[in-house]
Amino acid sequence: MSKSKAFIHTSLVGFVLLTCCVTSCSDPFTFWSDDVPGTVRLDLHLTWKGEPFALNQKGEDHNGHVIRLENLQMYLSRISLRDELSGEWRALGDVHLVDFSADHPFILEEVPGGFYDGIKFGLGIPPDLNSGIDPASYPNEHPLSVAGSAGMFWTWASGYIFVKYEGKFAPEGSGEPLEPLSYHTGTDSAYREVILDLPDPQYFAPRNLTVLDLSFDGAEALHGPLDSIDVVTHPVTHSAVGTQLGYRLMDLMDDAWSLH
Repeated sequence: MSKSKAFIHTSLVGFVLLTCCVTSCSDPFTFWSDDVPGTVRLDLHLTWKGEPFALNQKGEDHNGHVIRLENLQMYLSRISLRDELSGEWRALGDVHLVDFSADHPFILEEVPGGFYDGIKFGLGIPPDLNSGIDPASYPNEHPLSVAGSAGMFWTWASGYIFVKYEGKFAPEGSGEPLEPLSYHTGTDSAYREVILDLPDPQYFAPRNLTVLDLSFDGAEALHGPLDSIDVVTHPVTHSAVGTQLGYRLMDLMDDAWSLH
């Protein structure tokens, strides 16, 4: 390399290094600011009495009836994380339609960096997004649109179906489940809010992915410490206004979640 070319090359390298040093000294986070959010991924799991479970698998309920759960879909809305220091809730997202027939269903949301110790989300659609809404007003990719809701809308009730819990059951002992089981819940008064504490306060780092495992227990959706539903006596509800069974189901489903 000639002396002139070497001088030019050295000068350019020196200029770049000087520029980087000046920039770094004056503001070390010019390009990597902590204002850039992180990402939380909620991995959703289906269980039955605390054990891993899958659709079309058989499980036994609290009365000894064999149940084959064939379809489980639900809306989760307005996910928030609780700031450990202030106790305030940081809203992350709007509405998600979860289908447990999917392989490894999950939800992704951006989250501001910080320490959090709890999570909150709606089970169903909040009233301001449920009543008097035209699904055709949303783009196709939105979970509340005609295509995105995938049949989770009642035209007769002018609102969304919050949960579909469907399958078959055996009314006698451990026989083959052949009787239809169909629970569709909805209406504004059926909306519930789930609040869970994180096992330990956790730091959600900017620009990084944090994974939480969120489980729904299909058996606890029928049986809890305060109420139980007999599938033989009540095999069907479509949660019309005033139907108490739909509200009981939502109360039980509210308590069927766990975080680990």
